[in-house]
Amino acid sequence: MKPRTSKPAETRKRRRLSVATQVFIGLGLGLLVGLFFGEEAAVLSIGGDLFIAALQITVIPYVIVALITSLGRLTLAEAKALSLKAGAVLLALWAIGLLVVLTSPLAFPDWPSASFFSASQIATSEPVDFLRLYVPANIFYSLSNAVVPAIVVFSILFGVALIQVEGKAQLLEVFDTIGATLMQITGFIGRLAPYGVFAITANAAGTIDLSELARLQVYIVLYILLTLLLSLWVIPALIAALTPLRYISVLRVFRGPLLTAFATANLLIVLPVLAADGKRLMAETDEERGEEPTEQEASAIDILIPAAFPFPNLGLLMALMFVLFGGWLVGQSVPVSDYPSLAIAGLASLFGGTILALPFLFDLLRLPADLFQTFLVVDVIASRFGTLLAGMHVIAIALIGAYGLKGQIRFRLRPLLRFAIVSLGLLAAILIGVRAFYTYVFVAPFTKGDLLTGLPLFGTPRPHWTLEPGADTTAAASDPDLSAFERVHQANVLRVCHQLSDYPSAFVNSAGNLVGFDIDVAHHFAERLEVAIEFVPVGSIAGAEERLNRGACDLFMSLLPISPELTLRFAMTTPVLDSALALVVEDHRRREFQRWAAIAEIDNLRIAGTDNRASVRFLQQRLPNAVPQLVDDNAAFDALLTEQPLSVDALLMPAEEAAAWTIRYPRFNLVTPEPVLLVPFGYAVARGKTELLDFLDAWLINARGSGLIDQLYGYWMLGEIGSVRPPRWSIARDLLGWMD
Repeated sequence: MKPRTSKPAETRKRRRLSVATQVFIGLGLGLLVGLFFGEEAAVLSIGGDLFIAALQITVIPYVIVALITSLGRLTLAEAKALSLKAGAVLLALWAIGLLVVLTSPLAFPDWPSASFFSASQIATSEPVDFLRLYVPANIFYSLSNAVVPAIVVFSILFGVALIQVEGKAQLLEVFDTIGATLMQITGFIGRLAPYGVFAITANAAGTIDLSELARLQVYIVLYILLTLLLSLWVIPALIAALTPLRYISVLRVFRGPLLTAFATANLLIVLPVLAADGKRLMAETDEERGEEPTEQEASAIDILIPAAFPFPNLGLLMALMFVLFGGWLVGQSVPVSDYPSLAIAGLASLFGGTILALPFLFDLLRLPADLFQTFLVVDVIASRFGTLLAGMHVIAIALIGAYGLKGQIRFRLRPLLRFAIVSLGLLAAILIGVRAFYTYVFVAPFTKGDLLTGLPLFGTPRPHWTLEPGADTTAAASDPDLSAFERVHQANVLRVCHQLSDYPSAFVNSAGNLVGFDIDVAHHFAERLEVAIEFVPVGSIAGAEERLNRGACDLFMSLLPISPELTLRFAMTTPVLDSALALVVEDHRRREFQRWAAIAEIDNLRIAGTDNRASVRFLQQRLPNAVPQLVDDNAAFDALLTEQPLSVDALLMPAEEAAAWTIRYPRFNLVTPEPVLLVPFGYAVARGKTELLDFLDAWLINARGSGLIDQLYGYWMLGEIGSVRPPRWSIARDLLGWMD
């Protein structure tokens, strides 16, 4: 019997799965676990957060050490050549990205196109402090707050100054030792990548709300296809066409860190790994060609990868596509004549990130500002593909720049022409294919307003009934010897007047039930009184006043501005909420109404508002040149907004109410002119009914203190409806029935 021989160690090692393969397996398993358990997988977010935090440990120290060490070893001539060649690569990549972005509207199908209020709509945005972002006036502030661009600038300045310092060898040796130590730490943490990626992917796959993605799938699908085209073909093929590197080698070597960047949606944390893999790839290629790897190559890679990070990458640049998509989505396609403005202003504003760039561009191109909220929803998915593209962007600058420094860039006509033809062909195929699919195979209906009109009550309703409009109350005659508070308890019924079709405060939803913010408040107040509710719809404020004064209603629970003028008609409660005064205007005119001072200078401005003394006085004082067109009820607002052409220039109303009207009429937009004017709003009781008013005031104070008013405000005004949504679809719950 022959003795068993063990296989060589090299064979056993070769069969071991690489970290990149393990990361890919973790990604797949995380996706399956998220789909299987749904929202229950959110518990794994802790593991994902820990992994990301661990990855961030060495990032900023690496950026500083790598830049200072690598620049310090160069001569001034080498540093100048490197910056010129890397700058040329960056411009070429920007040109490719802009070509893809500006041709993307060719893929948008011919669909008919047109949100809830957001606090950001009345917040004064803080301008980006570019000095603090890029100038390290206090490097310790930049380090403690992770201001990466300023840290990079400081490191570059330090490294360039070190070039001309004599006796720098000892300092560089210390930095080399620190850098090697940091790479050891990074390598250890990198081996945890499969587990971290699994946790992150499972959490994302289990918690993303699929219902929010229905009509936005055109952008998501197109974005994914275009970023994959750039990441997996255009950039690596361009690297292969210009350098001695092979296309397959580029994808093979960098697949691990790129998958990690994709799963974490964070490019910064993989920069050290990209640098190590880039140096390894160049060394392997040199050996295959019979050349010796040089220290100059390693220095170029260590400089270019962290130096490229603060500049807008292709992943950020692709976000500009959402500006064009947003115009199509609301039926206001951006004209070709505005493309140069989009390209130039977009690139400049992207230095501050998408949070700065997109709102600025929406305003520049006269698109609805609430599109940014939509962008944040789809960016949950898109950001991962954008990070993948950003990683390949950094790799291209590092590799092409490094070979350019060595003088080994090859401009061969035939490979470059073949690369251009194949790339343009693939781009055309994607654009035509997406447009054809969503034009002839799948067409999504426009249902933006269905979310609002389908909302149920937030809380448990009290016993109640609703009278027909114009009908009198069932208990109109009240004993004159009883107070309003005593009458409510004697009859066991609270009679509540409310305005008709008052979105989002009081309206009939798609199920035929009376719902809204004010209606929910009424149910909670009646619960405290332990009585039933009789809802009395009224068409106007004047109608509510008449019913209150003759005792046909106990309360008018439609939010009214608490102004001195209205106290002559009602007894007003303590403020329920503070709301900004806003205007509903046509989308293309939004920029005309940005500031109250500018609006006041417009002659014969026709502004519609409710027929109350507070609105009249406001228009007289703030907009003396305006021509008020006062309306009695919400039906008149409906009529105005359906006119063609419009007989008014703007409608004046609270911002939350204005947002609801723009959901119903998507061609209009909400504007809160600056300075933002906050007005307290409350409910009304007939004058002299002090006992009921005092009780309601005390209840409102307690409701605000307990958080009830904030809950209802978030639900009805801000669209925070997670508490009433059914659990996210999952295999365990919906297919197997393992969970309730």
